[in-house]
Formats: sequence, structure tokens, C-alpha cells
Amino acid sequence: MLAHQGLVMIFGARLVLGGLLGTRAAAAPPSGQFGLYAYGGGIDGAQVFYSNAFIGDQTQMNDDEAASVVFTANNNAFIGNPNMGSSRGFPSWSNKAFFIPASTSSSHNVGFTSKTSGDPDAGVDTSGFTFYGATALHLNADNSLHGLWYVLPTQSKKIWSLHWNATTADKSDGHLSVTLRNVAPAQPFGLA
Repeated sequence: MLAHQGLVMIFGARLVLGGLLGTRAAAAPPSGQFGLYAYGGGIDGAQVFYSNAFIGDQTQMNDDEAASVVFTANNNAFIGNPNMGSSRGFPSWSNKAFFIPASTSSSHNVGFTSKTSGDPDAGVDTSGFTFYGATALHLNADNSLHGLWYVLPTQSKKIWSLHWNATTADKSDGHLSVTLRNVAPAQPFGLA
């Protein structure tokens, strides 16, 4: 009986917490610089890095442009710059706007572009990024918040490509749903 009461209390707490979270507004992005880290499916704090948009250990990429991304928030856009201490070389990119596919696009690719206002012709959306607590979300035109991040495996065991809005529950392609947060893991990715 006691175990049953404990489950009811835990279940009840989740219902109350869910009700409280549903009424809370999205939080403003942090001031200053922040990283985005993926959590879920056994991925514990892999950082977003540039070489398009990946998460994981960028040092395994054979790309001098690969570097973990340090973001700043600017008018509901996340602007990325290289963390020079994490790169193999000297990346030539800077001030890249993070994007998800536009709602009208059939693409699921996430990436970076030089156009900070978005490019409807290219089918990308660079605005509407916000946080709910420490969780990165996207605010759609209908004012609904979404966190539809997922990753696909690459040839490296410690690198995944980052995507948006999986359209199938079939996970035969190896996709994993993740949450992007601005909280670094307690131990660097790969060492935990």
C-alpha cells in the first residue's frame, strides 16, 4: 500500500508540475554568451558545434572550420561564433545565425547561415528562438513553443547531426530525440 501511495504522490506531483509549467511564459534568453548542449538518448551534454550543425566531439571532424559554438541572443535569433579554444585550426566563420527549417519546408536540417533575418526562399527560420528555463525552444508564428530537436548518427561514435521535427516514429534510421539546454554537463562530454 505504501508503495502505491508513493506512486500516486509522484504521479500527482508531475500533474501539478505540468500544470504549473503550462502557465509559465517563455524565459528571455540569457544575457551574454552561452553554449547549447544536447541531452537525451544516452547523449549527456554534447555541445552544438559548427561544421553545419552537429553535436559531439568536434575534434574528430577533419575540418579546420569545426569549433564548438558560443551563442549570443539577438532579437529572438541565436548568433554563433567559434569557441577558438575548442577548434583544431583557426575557423574563418563568425556571426552565423542558427536556423531550423521553415514550417513550409520539407527539410529537417538545422544549421547556420549568414542571413540573420532568415531566408524564406531558402526555407529557413532564424528567428523565434527562446528559452523555457534553460531549455532552448522555438516560438512559432501561432505563439506555440516547440522543442523538436533530434539527432542522427554519423560515422563517428561521438558525433551526431542535428535536425528538427522528425516526421516519423520509426527510429530505424537511428534518430534520437534530444533536448537542447544552455547548461553544460557536470563532466565534459565523453568523460562521464
